[in-house]
Amino acid sequence: MTSNTNLLPSLLVRSWTRVPVVVRAIIIGFVILQIGGFLPGAVLVANLTLSPTIPWFLPLVLTWLWFFWRYLNGNGWPPSTAQQRHQDLRGRPLQRRVWWWSLVAGGLGMVSIMGLIFVTSRFADLPQEAYAAPFNVSVYPPVTVVSIFLSIALVAGVVEEAAFRGYMLSQIQRRHGWIAGIVIVGLMFFVAHLGHAYATIAFLPFFLMYSLLHGYLVYLTRSILSSIVLHTAADLMVLPMQFGVIKDAGDFDFVSQGWLTLVFAIAALAAFHRLATITRAENLSDETARAQKFDAVQVS
Repeated sequence: MTSNTNLLPSLLVRSWTRVPVVVRAIIIGFVILQIGGFLPGAVLVANLTLSPTIPWFLPLVLTWLWFFWRYLNGNGWPPSTAQQRHQDLRGRPLQRRVWWWSLVAGGLGMVSIMGLIFVTSRFADLPQEAYAAPFNVSVYPPVTVVSIFLSIALVAGVVEEAAFRGYMLSQIQRRHGWIAGIVIVGLMFFVAHLGHAYATIAFLPFFLMYSLLHGYLVYLTRSILSSIVLHTAADLMVLPMQFGVIKDAGDFDFVSQGWLTLVFAIAALAAFHRLATITRAENLSDETARAQKFDAVQVS
């Protein structure tokens, strides 16, 4: 009886390891995406249904994200997977100047790429429902509306980056390299958004460029932290427009004609060059420190 009990988990593990790495990475990424977003979504709906004037869902969402992040980063059961979870998440702290330049370069790049939304909306043949808000926020008090936007943006920033640029990219990159990893993750990032009416094939370039930007940030910094901040900030800018709370940036010709995208792309290239120089020097320093530590261990 004991041998049969131990045999089943062992058989499942062996079967799982025979699955191609890309397939495993995609499955794990989407599982993280679904688990991470389910509870915040359910709590938000319950709050808006039962007591919309008091946004008690926000502290619950923040608490959930804290526990969720800690688990993905290697805390909790089972301890046998702790190190692997920590490595796959890529939640490595960043030094101050890397933080600064990753936010500057990434921020300029994000503004440029977000501009593609408005360019695409102007020139692409999109369905009418693509411009409709998921629900009407005008019936809720301002504090609830702000809490809704903050909750949605934080969940998207933390959960999506952990799922895609964390676990999914880490596993594919180790087996197939950075380029393949970033391209595959970009395609899966698009697939994950197909439930939104605007996510037609016309928006595929936007999702690929979005994933290229964040994939390159992870490549340079070896961390998803700056991507989480930038992803959250971008959603906080777009959500009020999507829900009709503020004026749509696409109403300005400078944005909808693509000039915003072009100007900020040029500035982003210069900032990314500086970030690459800084991270290259720091990576060399880290390699030297590891080599010296190894030599000291060998001598002792």
